[in-house]
Amino acid sequence: MSPRLALFALLVAFAGLLLAPGFARAHGVGTSQFHMTLDGPRLEGAWDIHVRDARRALGLDPDLAPPEAAWVDLRGHEAELRTLLAGQLHFFTGDSVACPLEITPAPMEWNREQNVVRLQLVSNCPTAPTRLGVRCDFMFAIDPTHRAYFSVEDARVTSVGVLRNDLRAATFDVKQFHFWAVLFEFVREGVWHIWSGVDHMLFLLALLLPAPLARSGGEWQPRPALSPTVREVVKVVTSFTLAHTLTLCLSFFGVLVPPAQWVETGIALSVFAAAWNNIQPFLPGRAWVMAMTFGLVHGLGFAGALKNLSMPRNAHGLALGAFNFGVELGQLALVIPALPILYAASRQKWYPRIVMGVGSLGIAWLATLWVLERGFGLRFTLGH
Repeated sequence: MSPRLALFALLVAFAGLLLAPGFARAHGVGTSQFHMTLDGPRLEGAWDIHVRDARRALGLDPDLAPPEAAWVDLRGHEAELRTLLAGQLHFFTGDSVACPLEITPAPMEWNREQNVVRLQLVSNCPTAPTRLGVRCDFMFAIDPTHRAYFSVEDARVTSVGVLRNDLRAATFDVKQFHFWAVLFEFVREGVWHIWSGVDHMLFLLALLLPAPLARSGGEWQPRPALSPTVREVVKVVTSFTLAHTLTLCLSFFGVLVPPAQWVETGIALSVFAAAWNNIQPFLPGRAWVMAMTFGLVHGLGFAGALKNLSMPRNAHGLALGAFNFGVELGQLALVIPALPILYAASRQKWYPRIVMGVGSLGIAWLATLWVLERGFGLRFTLGH
């Protein structure tokens, strides 16, 4: 046989396979799906089943056409289907205590586009579980290739999986909502984020270094007393807090969502600007202006970190407030001990050149590496 005849024969055989009745009727796997939401001990959701599978399970003709006729006929057997399904799906707690399942009286619905029927489910566990199990036996005895996909959304995460003939049950951890636990967790995450964020910390430090000094005649001079230094620090910290809180909220709720690379590069530029202003002042005595301006960029960075956390489903506001409060605690943990140390050191003649000058130069150099890394993709042995 010539190559052309062989290719033609192969195409004819493939076309015949596609047009064969058994192949045309096939609808694949994954036509049984249930989606549940867990709130305390209560589960609510829906079960989607392909009309053909529902009819097969009841011993009806699965190939009745057209789809409208199959649906109308199935609806006449709805009571039988409900009775059958009630014994096919089970939920239980981690210690194997059953969570009785009920198919609610809500009418069975039909999705014409997907040709699936939907029934509403509710299940109540004896207590709010920390581990939840699910078992499904629907269709496996009739069709061992069947797949039952599931998703269970709890207060923090959505657990998904697939059950099959040789794996009909699954158990997974769930997270319940507890006010104080969520509050503590997100405060802790806020503190940890700013402590572990070297760029955030160096930005604050660069702004604090000139706080005990005043610019006079082109030179840095110590402020006459502690109280003016405290006022300057309060202005800087307050400006930074107001600015980053604003953009943290705007970004968290989706109002302002710039690309992450722009944000990270902007944060690196802010560190460089704050440090360089100590070496070659372009905003002398106005560190609070820089804190407010670049604080807007840092807030976008905080929002990115917050969004990466496992959020409580119905308490986004609590998570946002707790995280931001943690950020404030973290920065105060730097500011409060640094203030008296910097003030005492500023009484020395070497402070402007050695501590502030050399320190700011080192911060500016590190920030330059970050800008090159984040903005241009270059890599160095030193970096964030």
